[in-house]
Amino acid sequence: MTSLVSVCLAIPVIVWAQSQRNVDFAALIRTPAGIQSTLERCDGDPAFETALANWLETAHPRSAAEREAIRDTTLRLLNDTTDHQVALGLINGLLLHAMEDVKLDPALVPKQHAQALYADIAKAVHQKRSKAKESDVLASALLEGVTDARQAGFVQEFMKLAEPPAPRRVPSVNVTVSTRTDSEPRQ
Repeated sequence: MTSLVSVCLAIPVIVWAQSQRNVDFAALIRTPAGIQSTLERCDGDPAFETALANWLETAHPRSAAEREAIRDTTLRLLNDTTDHQVALGLINGLLLHAMEDVKLDPALVPKQHAQALYADIAKAVHQKRSKAKESDVLASALLEGVTDARQAGFVQEFMKLAEPPAPRRVPSVNVTVSTRTDSEPRQ
């Protein structure tokens, strides 16, 4: 009986998971209005948000317009999400797509491309370190397998930008500390 209950409860989950795989996310985000309605659907459906984020991270755009739609949707979802894992996946996807851009487009200057991506991510997360602090770690992990010099330059620049700032040193000031208490008479 217990296994029958488990099977009955699992069927809707399996059907839902299969239906998420059949969603044509590229078609959903083809227009600005489509992007907006897709992001609105994410607000009420965390599983849909996760499925969209997974697709955005691994998508292989077929055109420049699709590449731009994926980037825009990714940045907007990064701005909206409160799910830490989704945010990490989105940042990873942005890095992977940018590295591919650097590899395929010789006109892109890796350092400038890294600076632009870092600025876009910082803007999307509103400088919240909770979402962006791992971007340095993600970039570092990507650097390990990179053999292309342009991609390596991109990742190194991104890592430099994502590095947490060094603690500021406060200069010492000659201060005389009085050890007199209020109960001691003044002279």
